[in-house]
Amino acid sequence: MKNVGSLAVKEVIERPLFKHAIVIAGEGGVLRRVNWVHILEITTAAPYVNANDLILTTGLGLHQNKQECVIYIKELIEQGAAGLCIELGSYLEKVPEEMIELANQNDFPLIVFQETVRFVDITQDIHSLLINHQHQILQELESFSRRLQQITLQATHTQPILHALHDYTNAQILYYSTNEPNIYVPSLSAENAEGLIRCYQKKTVEVESIVMMGKKKVLSYPIVCFGQTLAYVGIVLHQEEETDFLYLLLEYTAKAVAHILLRKLFLEEQILRSHNEFIKDILQHNVEDEEQALQRMGLRFSGKNSYSFIGGIIEIEKGVMRDKEAESRNQDIVIVLRSLLKKKGLSSLFLIQNDEIYALVIQEGISNSTAVIKQALVYAIRELEHFIGSSFSGDIEIYAGFGRVRTKVTEVIQSFNEAGEALRVNRARNTSIIPFYEDLGVYQLITVLPEETVLSPFISLHLGKILQYDRENKSELLRTLDEFLKCRGSKQETATRLYIHRQTLYHRLEKLEELLGENFLEQEQRLCIEFALRAYEMVSPLMRKKGAFAGEGLRQ
Repeated sequence: MKNVGSLAVKEVIERPLFKHAIVIAGEGGVLRRVNWVHILEITTAAPYVNANDLILTTGLGLHQNKQECVIYIKELIEQGAAGLCIELGSYLEKVPEEMIELANQNDFPLIVFQETVRFVDITQDIHSLLINHQHQILQELESFSRRLQQITLQATHTQPILHALHDYTNAQILYYSTNEPNIYVPSLSAENAEGLIRCYQKKTVEVESIVMMGKKKVLSYPIVCFGQTLAYVGIVLHQEEETDFLYLLLEYTAKAVAHILLRKLFLEEQILRSHNEFIKDILQHNVEDEEQALQRMGLRFSGKNSYSFIGGIIEIEKGVMRDKEAESRNQDIVIVLRSLLKKKGLSSLFLIQNDEIYALVIQEGISNSTAVIKQALVYAIRELEHFIGSSFSGDIEIYAGFGRVRTKVTEVIQSFNEAGEALRVNRARNTSIIPFYEDLGVYQLITVLPEETVLSPFISLHLGKILQYDRENKSELLRTLDEFLKCRGSKQETATRLYIHRQTLYHRLEKLEELLGENFLEQEQRLCIEFALRAYEMVSPLMRKKGAFAGEGLRQ
């Protein structure tokens, strides 16, 4: 490790002005850092002392009683002071044993001057030294930064950057990635490497944190691109090692690695743009040969069903953005989405068309593929929502829909068609649930039935009177009916969900019985009503304006 950073107490007491000074207690703390030297001639230390201050005193006020001495040094220890220097003679002839004992217990350096010394000379000397050290730090950081800049212009991978950090610190460097193989400089055995990355795998590492990995301490820094943590770079610490300077080195290193990763992401994006045409061919029913399709995707054809595929459509509102701004935003979103899916071990191809992103997600293997892919997609969409919310101004709505998993590329067009139906349901219902086609239930049927010739007459037949009554009286019978059926006829639960008194609910139920008939809760009639309620959610605003559909409708 290059010798830059703050001074230690040990270095301070080696200065010429300390030639008559003696460390009488707390020798175990001589490696404590010294950030500043402070003359303190009052007995109340706490408000005036910062961490790593080296305190100078003549003992004024401490000579009156031993208790004051103990309180004084205790406050310094609690404030994290670097040490205490006392000039003996003028006010304090001898350091009380209680102070010495407390200093030894806390490895707090207690230094005495047996001869008179000018404190102003000490402060001037040490402060000049500290300022020179800070200047040296800036020079070293500038030199390290220039070296990293040269590397990032020449290198296409992260190893040269990590080697530069190792050369500079002479410490064990580790690089933990969620997308790429882990790197250790110098290399480690599998057993030692496993011990170092365990905390990363458990996701217990915080930003700029010192974590215990076995018996070792590791200073860690995240590498963030587009708001996503893609990797960590860490330095294995030695005991009492300066960390502020290492934080800065790690920050510079993390930014350099981030540049490399971003470049790789954009290069991958350029390569994968050719896949846009492939997805277009799928959507246009032009993919018929399985082997050729796999070759176009860069996948190996084995003659067996070795892959699982799912089609998805993500719709993102443009809002007040201009077309070029929205296009740039969608490109960023695709890069983030691909990275999120890659974290979960999934490959992906994308096609951007206006405000819709078509996603073809691939998993190698077919065992338990549906559950794994669905879980990964839910994670990716949730993280994507967070990224959009934190990266772009305004309220941007995002809708998504995914089809069923297929084992052949030639069948993916069906998955995309199903994704379109699921997206339509998500948009119409405006719920936070990410819809998969296989989970749509009765909506699978509703989405394929024609509105004007089938759904509209059916809704009119079973809900027309209620819609008309709500329209004319500005009431909420339709919503009451929907909640009552969802609560399986529980009046108490229905009233609670509607935030109304039970007596109000009784009046509404009487009106529903009057409009629907006494048998509206019998099985056949109830099934028709529940289907009509779900269908009414899906009909277009244009259909709602026709005839009976001018009512208030269901509130989401």
